[in-house]
Amino acid sequence: MASARLLLRLLFGAALTAAGGACTPTPDLSPSVQPQSGDAPLRLAALTDLDQRVARVAWRLSEANADLCPTVRLSAGWALHSARQYSLELRPHAEARFGLRGDLPGVLVAPPGSPAAAAGFRVGDLLLAVDGVALSPGEPGGAAAWEGLAANIAVVDAALARGSARFAVQREGGPVDLVIRPRRACGYEVQLDPSDELNARADGRRLFISTALAGFAQSDDELAVILGHELAHHVLGHRPWNDTGGAARRVNEGAWRADGGRGGAEQQADRVGLYLSARAGYDPAAAAPFWRRFGASNWRVRYPQVGHASAGARAAALEAVEREIEAKRSAGGDLLP
Repeated sequence: MASARLLLRLLFGAALTAAGGACTPTPDLSPSVQPQSGDAPLRLAALTDLDQRVARVAWRLSEANADLCPTVRLSAGWALHSARQYSLELRPHAEARFGLRGDLPGVLVAPPGSPAAAAGFRVGDLLLAVDGVALSPGEPGGAAAWEGLAANIAVVDAALARGSARFAVQREGGPVDLVIRPRRACGYEVQLDPSDELNARADGRRLFISTALAGFAQSDDELAVILGHELAHHVLGHRPWNDTGGAARRVNEGAWRADGGRGGAEQQADRVGLYLSARAGYDPAAAAPFWRRFGASNWRVRYPQVGHASAGARAAALEAVEREIEAKRSAGGDLLP
């Protein structure tokens, strides 16, 4: 699970919109951090704290549901970032806080229970080489860019795909050698996008969630409801990806326009997503209150939209799914949707 800004490698990547959870495909945007108003160090701290939270929830969802995901990979479970991905305003603060340098991947989070955590990785570790292959620091300075980190992550992922990988690490100025034994997880990236829109989306290869929506979630259980819904679109095949042309736009738009009643794509993803979050150990009882609170705070989701039931209807349907899950648990059955 390599990640940058949340290239969370869940080994997993979707969109709840302010219009009611519309998971519509959007153009692939660079995950570099853009300046916003306010104090730079505080903005960086708020942004990276959200990154870390999303990464922790995403890892649990990804590993717990690997057997249900069409795409699986061997993952470290971590989230990685680099100095160059940050704006010129935020970059010096990111370098000072995390010890970042150029395009070299730094550990933003090693979630508890992940292979990265088991190997001894810590926040602030800087990856210098993997299996004897040096990672590139890139050119110094310059505008925010993602490509250098992406190239380094590709080298890291290739090593993890082969199994155990040995990393040369810089930690507080001293060298450390650590070995990761990756585990199976869903093969999708998860990315946190700086945005004040209440959005989450899936494009067949990645899951996306905005900073606004991640911040709106009051608990990890609520965050798992959102990410579980988007992961469910991948599990259900609602979000195909075409390697030659990016997101399969027509098919995705067709799924987005599915009727808002029973059996629609969004209702299917609500149901399956709650199972995915429950399988990862999150409380399914968080789903209905989340949707009622979301509806109360956002008039657009209070009423049915194209392809989407109202927030109240979704909450009621999810209460039924919660009862279904609890009945299966009580009977000792598998939590399979």
